[in-house]
Amino acid sequence: MIVKKSFLIMSVIFLSLTSNLWADSGDGGYAGSFQQLGLGARALGMGGAFVAVADDATAGFRNPAGLVQVQMRTFGASYRKMTLDRRLGYITYCQPIREEATISIGWTNVGVSDVKGRNENGEITEEIKNYENAVELFFGRKILNELSVGLRIGYVQYNLANISAYGVGFGFSAFGKPIQKLRLGAAVENLGMRYSWTSGDYWKKFDLLGSSSKDEFPINLRAGVSYLLLEDRILLSTEVEKNEKQTGRIHFGLEGWILESLAVRGGYDRGSLTLGMGLRQKMGGSTILGFDYAYVGSRVDDDPDHLISLQLEF
Repeated sequence: MIVKKSFLIMSVIFLSLTSNLWADSGDGGYAGSFQQLGLGARALGMGGAFVAVADDATAGFRNPAGLVQVQMRTFGASYRKMTLDRRLGYITYCQPIREEATISIGWTNVGVSDVKGRNENGEITEEIKNYENAVELFFGRKILNELSVGLRIGYVQYNLANISAYGVGFGFSAFGKPIQKLRLGAAVENLGMRYSWTSGDYWKKFDLLGSSSKDEFPINLRAGVSYLLLEDRILLSTEVEKNEKQTGRIHFGLEGWILESLAVRGGYDRGSLTLGMGLRQKMGGSTILGFDYAYVGSRVDDDPDHLISLQLEF
C-alpha cells in the first residue's frame, strides 16, 4: 500500500508541474542561462540525466529531495574549462541530520575574463567585469520510506559591465522509489527568481541617464527515471527538462562500474554525446575520496568542454 501511495504521489506531482510548462516558445538566451550548462562531472558525463539519481554532493543542484541518500558528511568541488575565456565552478557541503534528512549549501561562480571596454576610437578604457554568483541552501527530508521532498532557496548576484543586479528565488522537488531498483525524480526551479537592474550610477559618470528593469528567470522543470541493473553495477537514467521559454530537452545517461573503484559513463545531451569516468578510493576508516571527469561537446565552439569534480565523504 505504501509503495502504491508513493508512486501515486510522485505521478500527481509530475503531472501538476508539467501541465503549464509544455506550451512554449523556441530556444534563446535568458536570465540564469548558466544553470543550463549543468554542474558536476558525474552528472554531465551521464548526459545530465541526474534528477532521478541525485545521490552525491551535487544532489542539491539537481534534486534536493535526493539529498536524503547522502548519509555521510560530503564536500564537493568542481571546475569546468570552457572556450571563449569562460569559467564555471562550484563548492558544496552536505550534512546529514539523523537518518531522515540532509541539508546542503552550495556556491556557484561563472564568468568571462579579459573583457575590455573601448571608446569610439578603439582605445581600451577599462576592464569590464562579467560574472555571476549563486549561493544556495538545499534541504531534503523523507516523508515516507519510499518518498522524500526537497526545498531549494537561492540568492544570485550578477555583475555585468560593472552594474550589479541581485535576486532571490526558490524551488521544490520530489524523489521516490516506487519499486526496488527504480527511482523517480522531479524538480521545479527558479520560482520568483529575477534580476533587478539599475544602471543610473554607472552612466552618471558619462553624464547620461540610466534605467531600471527586471529580468525574469524562466521557471524550469526536470522529471526523470533511473534504474539499477546487474547487482547495482549498471545505472540507466533518462530525464526531460523544460522551461517556460524554451523547447524541451531530453537527456540519457549510463554509468557502469567495471571495477569496484572505477566507473565509466556515457550520455546524450541535446544532440551531443558525453563521456566520463569516475574513481572512488577509501582513505582509511569510512573516508572516501572521489574523482570524476567529463568530456562534453561545446554549443558555441568546435572545442569540447572538460569538467573535473572532487568529492570527499567523511
